[in-house]
Amino acid sequence: MTRADIATAALNDQVEQRTRIAASLMLTTRVDTSVRPINAQVRAWDGTRCDLLIVDLSDAYGQRAFAVAERRGTPVLAIGVSPPGIDLRYDTVPASSPAPLLAKHMRDLLTHGEICEPADPVVGGALSAICKLAEPEYRGRPVNAVWNGWAIHIRPETGRVYAATLSDLLSARDSFASAACELRISTASDPNHLAEGASRSLEAFLLQATLHGRDHLPSFPKGRYEMKDWPDVGTAPEFIGALKVARSLLRAPASARELQQACMLGEDEVNASLWAYRASNLLSTCNSINGEATPPPTGRFSGILSRIASHFGLTRH
Repeated sequence: MTRADIATAALNDQVEQRTRIAASLMLTTRVDTSVRPINAQVRAWDGTRCDLLIVDLSDAYGQRAFAVAERRGTPVLAIGVSPPGIDLRYDTVPASSPAPLLAKHMRDLLTHGEICEPADPVVGGALSAICKLAEPEYRGRPVNAVWNGWAIHIRPETGRVYAATLSDLLSARDSFASAACELRISTASDPNHLAEGASRSLEAFLLQATLHGRDHLPSFPKGRYEMKDWPDVGTAPEFIGALKVARSLLRAPASARELQQACMLGEDEVNASLWAYRASNLLSTCNSINGEATPPPTGRFSGILSRIASHFGLTRH
C-alpha cells in the first residue's frame, strides 16, 4: 500500500473537510483493481517537507507555502482562483469541488511523484457504499452505514437518511458513491430517536451522492428495468435528468442505452440515476419476453404525479 504525507495551507474549514474526505477515498480500491490504494495522512503545513501541498493561493500564508513547495519540487494542488503572477503549472480546482474530484487530482499528483513505498498487491475491488446498498441483502431495509468516524442511518420505511449533524450528512453524501464502508442492518424500527439530528429525503440523498461521485461508479448491470414509484426529490433543479429517467421508467421498461436515447442524457448521468434508484429500492428488473421493448402508454400522468411532473417540465405535449 502506498503512503503519502499531504499538507494543507490556508484552506477554509469546508475545503479542509472535503480534503480529508478525499484522502480517505484514495484508500479504497474501487472496482478497478489496477488502481493502487493510497493511505494519505492530512496535516496542516508547518514548513516541513511533504508529498503533496494543497493550498489556497489567494491567501498570503498560502502563497508562502507555495513558494517553499516550488523550491523543493513538491507537487501542488491549488484551490480556488489564483492571483496574477502565480505560476499556474500546477493543478487548480474550484473551491466548491466535491471530495471525489479532489481525490482524483490528489491521486494523479501523488502517483506522478516519488512515493517510494511499493503498493501491496490488490486481491479484489471493494464495493462502494452505494453499490453495497443496492444489493438485495440491504435494499429496502433499515441500514446504518459507518466509516471514518461518521455514521448515517438509512430508513426506507420513512424515506429518510439521518445523521447526528449536518456536517456528517454532507460528508457522507460526498463520499457515498466512492468510499467502501461497513453496512449494518438495524434492529431498531423507531426512527424518532434520530429526529433531533439532520435528515434528508432518501432518494434525494442517494441521487446527490451518485451524481457527485458518478466518475467512481461502475457500469450499471445490463438488463431492462422499471420504476416502482415516483422518487421523492423535492424541487432540486439538479435532478432534472434523474427525473427524466424516472418518468421514462414509469411509462415503460428500458435499458440504460434506451434511457440515454429517450431522455437525451449522457451515459454517466443515466448510470448514476439507476444506481440511486436501485439503492433506494425503487427499481425492479423487467422480465420481458425475448427482451422486446414494451411500447410506452400514450396517456398522461394523473393527480399529484402530474403536478410534480409538470413542475419539472416532464409532461408530454
